[in-house]
Amino acid sequence: MKVLRVDLTTGKFADWEIPKDVQRKYLGGRGLAAKILYEENKPKIDAFDPENSLIIMTGPYTGTYGSFTGFYNVTTKSPLTGAILSAHSGGHWGPMLRKTGYDGIIFKGKSKNPVYLLLTDSGPQLMDASDLWGKDVFETTDVLQKRHEGAKATVIGPAGEKLVRYAAIMNDHHRAAGRGGVGAVMGSKKLKAIVVHGTKDVAQSDAEGLKESFKAATATVKEKSQAFMKYGTSMVVGITGKAGTIPTRNFQTAYFPEYEKIGGDAVVNGHKTKDTACARCPLHCGNLTKAEKDYKVETEGPEYETLAMFGSNLGNANLESILMANNLCNQYGIDTISCADTIACAVELFEKGIISEKDTGGIKLSWGDHASIVKLVELTGKSEGFGRLVGEGSRRLAAKYGPEAAKYAMNVKGMEFPGYDPRGIQGMGLAFATSTRGACHLRATMYVPELFQGKLDRFTVKGKSPVLKDFQEFFTVLDCMILCKFGARNAFNNSWDEMVRLVNLATGAGYTAEELRQVGTRSWTMERLFNLREGLTKKDDTLPERLFTLPIDDGPSKGAVVNKSDFDKEIEEYYKLWGWTADGVPTKQTLDALGI
Repeated sequence: MKVLRVDLTTGKFADWEIPKDVQRKYLGGRGLAAKILYEENKPKIDAFDPENSLIIMTGPYTGTYGSFTGFYNVTTKSPLTGAILSAHSGGHWGPMLRKTGYDGIIFKGKSKNPVYLLLTDSGPQLMDASDLWGKDVFETTDVLQKRHEGAKATVIGPAGEKLVRYAAIMNDHHRAAGRGGVGAVMGSKKLKAIVVHGTKDVAQSDAEGLKESFKAATATVKEKSQAFMKYGTSMVVGITGKAGTIPTRNFQTAYFPEYEKIGGDAVVNGHKTKDTACARCPLHCGNLTKAEKDYKVETEGPEYETLAMFGSNLGNANLESILMANNLCNQYGIDTISCADTIACAVELFEKGIISEKDTGGIKLSWGDHASIVKLVELTGKSEGFGRLVGEGSRRLAAKYGPEAAKYAMNVKGMEFPGYDPRGIQGMGLAFATSTRGACHLRATMYVPELFQGKLDRFTVKGKSPVLKDFQEFFTVLDCMILCKFGARNAFNNSWDEMVRLVNLATGAGYTAEELRQVGTRSWTMERLFNLREGLTKKDDTLPERLFTLPIDDGPSKGAVVNKSDFDKEIEEYYKLWGWTADGVPTKQTLDALGI
């Protein structure tokens, strides 16, 4: 594996060959980046310090002839949470990076003036980006791909430039390394874009075997995943809405009677124009959509999380406004989840009389007022007016208005919640609480066995730790490979044996299932070590008080609440399974066994 080091302060480049033993222990992607960040970042530096590393990393599966190979990973210290941050994105940029002959890029320092990195077969160059600074994601992408024919660009928009704490890095116009503020770190370094264009072969041990695996995956999803292929993630609204587990009015409840107005049928039958897909993806789960009545916009998506958080969690049943909010987030380069949740926090603060129109710049906030929601998204993307405070995230927004306001900020470790109410899917509560990057639905999809499949009792946390740990290890491996989680579930049934086969086809390294699991365990533990060093402790592995004390008030999950005593006991069991102390610290014996 070859990584490009870029010092933005001096403008100098250096190549780094990752040692073979390190490759084997961490594989690539998220795990390898976590090790690098832990070793190269100074403890407790600010996320906007020039010496905070911004690490772009592919994995050995990226860009191969296998299926779902379009992903790349971004790792840094989060300006939103202060914890380790790993975000990933699909599309077509990651495979093109590998075609340049590089597997990753590490940025340090800060440029004096705006620049972008151009990386081709001929090597790297830092190019002047003064003419691009201030342009939105769509404009920037179009200019760069016209300027460098055949290239792929990943860029930041105005939100990243202005250090919105959940600014995203965007590629292919609408694909996002979305959560936690990777785009803000990129903006703090005055780095506007990374443009890649390569023609080299991507290293893969058994190309023919990977081609055959692609054919098999295609046949499997066509047979078993027709609904997902038609609706994409928008179909999940129908599942969580019907079950009464869809976040509603800033998690005050989880029942939204109008959920069908923002669900899969409404999206597909009323607004979808065509499918879209990432590189070598047979699922085609992306939807291109259009609104023409209340709002005029063409966009990609919205995905489930955006539908839930800009919909039910804001009491909003106007689907066209969600399409517009989604497009504005992509245009300015911000995470839809944190943006919507922070607006929801603001609406509840307004509802409770803690803030007023004086605070919001004359904007009256209320549940379901889609016009004010769209206006706030735009202000946030531009970092103007009250939007500047919304761009700080819910924890900082609420903190400005005192201790009473803090309980309305729905987050874990500072990262806002995605679209699953833990009172009605309680394994997800454990997943959110223990995730190394804060509230996240992609570190362990406990909602699949609990809600989608009904294999686990969704109204208790008891006994969930072994399943949770297995998911966390498995998905960490996916993020090291790096492979799409929808593909892993729909085409490979989240099978360890299948992942071993794919990794070995890509690398020829001869991993066993246990060795591959150790990659996941080791990488997750490295992230835990980083967070402990940055000052996070056991007290951060929890949920907002509301989820322990306020039962869901209506619908199929009425009366559900997370039992705090059961939750605390399950956290203790979880720590034991990982080989950590009662305070959540990995023991020396555990670290020695993992070779850390």
